[in-house]
Amino acid sequence: MSIDEPQHPSMDVDVPAVGHHPVDDEIVFRTPVRRLQPPQVADERESLEGWLDYFRAQVVLSLDGLPHRALRRRVPDSGASLVGIVRLLTDLERTWLVERWGERGGRAAYTFSYVDDTDAPFRFSELDDPGALIGAYQEVCEKGRDALAGAESLDDAVRDDRRGHIELRWILLHLITETARRAGQAQALREFLLATED
Repeated sequence: MSIDEPQHPSMDVDVPAVGHHPVDDEIVFRTPVRRLQPPQVADERESLEGWLDYFRAQVVLSLDGLPHRALRRRVPDSGASLVGIVRLLTDLERTWLVERWGERGGRAAYTFSYVDDTDAPFRFSELDDPGALIGAYQEVCEKGRDALAGAESLDDAVRDDRRGHIELRWILLHLITETARRAGQAQALREFLLATED
């Protein structure tokens, strides 16, 4: 199960408000994904991968129809933003599936992680283009699926400096838990923004 094509978000431009550049605040994000249903009858691996894809899609669907100014907005001012959630999950997917699993415990080069600074995805996201961030999230999710495709069993393990060895099953459960939590947070943010946006 995977998120449908196209891989990069399309955007519709509304009439910009006075004093705003249309590329900045007034671009409205249109999700390129369809609503998925989690697997009802499946073996363990198919079920885990299916639920992860379901929550990935829920995150992106939470952004649909909102202008960039809303996607960047932190609630409260020092709290989370929708694009910040996407950025955090991008880093999470890259760290666990692409690097630690796909490269079997090795990291080719150091990359900034939410583990180092939990506020970083939200603090820096105000400078980023939401469309590019969402496209990067979908791209890293696809790389994660490619990495999973080569796994023979959920019992396969990867070396971890802190824990010794981690099974693929643990990695998938960890990603499901975190993505589900952030999907719920994103939906709550969406509802607040829809109620307060002009």
